Amino acid sequence: MLAASYKQESEIPESVKEHYEQKDGMWVLQGFVPKAKLDEFRDNNRNLAKDKEALQTQLLQFKDIDPAKYAEAVEKLQALENDRLAEAGEWKVLKANLEQQHAEAIKKAKTEAVKIQEGWNKEKIANQTAMLVMKHAVPAEGNMKYVQADVLEKAVIDPDTQAIVFLDEKGLKIQNAAGDGPLGLEEFLTKTYIPSSKLFMKSEGAGALGGFHTPMLSPNTVSIENLDGKDVSADMIADLASGKIRAV
Repeated sequence: MLAASYKQESEIPESVKEHYEQKDGMWVLQGFVPKAKLDEFRDNNRNLAKDKEALQTQLLQFKDIDPAKYAEAVEKLQALENDRLAEAGEWKVLKANLEQQHAEAIKKAKTEAVKIQEGWNKEKIANQTAMLVMKHAVPAEGNMKYVQADVLEKAVIDPDTQAIVFLDEKGLKIQNAAGDGPLGLEEFLTKTYIPSSKLFMKSEGAGALGGFHTPMLSPNTVSIENLDGKDVSADMIADLASGKIRAV
C-alpha cells in the first residue's frame, strides 16, 4: 500500500516516485489530503450548516416585518451556500485526483511486478533446461542457447505448483505419457525434443540417447541414470561388460 508521505526521496519506491512531490520538507503523494485538511473540511461544513440554520430562522422572523433585514439574510444565506458548494467541490476534486493517481500507481506497480516475475520464470526454465539437457545429452558447441530458446517457446511455470509444464494451443496442460499428470520438462526433453533435434552431438559409440552423445561423469565412468531405459550402443555394452567403463 502506498504511504502518504516520506521524509527522504530515497525512501520512495522507484515505481511510484513520479507521483510524489516535495512539500514543507516532506515528499507527499500528489493530491493527498492530510487528516488535518479533512478535519478542516468537516468543521467548515458543520459551521456552515449551523450558520445556514440560524439564517433560515431569521428569514422566518424578518420576512413579513422587515424586508431589508430579510433581503440581507437571503444574501448571507446564498453566500454560505456558495461557500459550502465550493468546499464540497474542492474536496471532490482532490479526492478524485487522489484516487486516480493511486489507481495509476498501483497499476504501474502491478505491471512491473508481472514483468519481473516473467523474467524470473524464464530464467528458471532456462536453467532447468540446461541442467537436464546436460544430464542426458550434449549440445553441439554454442547450441545450448538455441535449445533453451526452443523450450522457452513451449514451457511455462504453473502458478499453482511452480512446476515447469507445457500448454497446448487452447492453453490447457499437455499430459504426460502415463496420463497421470502434466508433461514435465525432463520427459519432454528425453522423449520428444532430444531424439528429434539436430542441435546435439552425434554419438560415437560411447552410449546414446536417441542416437545422440550421452555425457560421461569421467573418462571411464558413466551414470546409471544415463543408461537406464536409454538406447545403449553395442560398444558401450561391451565396455561395461569388460570393465573398461564403470556405471555408478
